[in-house]
This record gives sequence, structure tokens and C-alpha cells, in this order.
Amino acid sequence: MGTLFNQQPRRDHLSVEGVISFGKDMQIIAKELNISTSEALELYLAIAKINDYDTKDEQLSGFGDILQSLVQAIENRND
Repeated sequence: MGTLFNQQPRRDHLSVEGVISFGKDMQIIAKELNISTSEALELYLAIAKINDYDTKDEQLSGFGDILQSLVQAIENRND
């Protein structure tokens, strides 16, 4: 995964082959779970959303650590 200043645009990761592979993956999930391909896609998107929340939580925690360090540095400078 890219970092704040070093992340490629998501469109750079798209390709015809990648889309076809993703579609086949959704068909495999649908068959394995005996659900429709649309339901498999909904399931995939729900998992992706949860993963995105986890990533954002980690990033916000990192920003919090940076802010705490900055506040401490300012307080130490004023002492």
C-alpha cells in the first residue's frame, strides 16, 4: 500500500485482465456460497469497506501519535 505522499492513482491499477480476473473471482465466490454473482459482489464490497475502515483507523492513529509528539515538543520548548 502506498503512503500519504507516495500512492499511485487507483486507476493505474486497472486493466482489462484485472477486471476479467475480478469477475471470475466473483463467480467462484458465488458458486462456492451458492449465491448470485451480484450477492458475491455485495459481500466483497462489504469486506472491502471493513478493511478500508481498519486502514483509516491505523492512519488516524499514526496522525494522533505525530500530533502528540508535536504538542510535547512545543510544551518542552516553552519550559
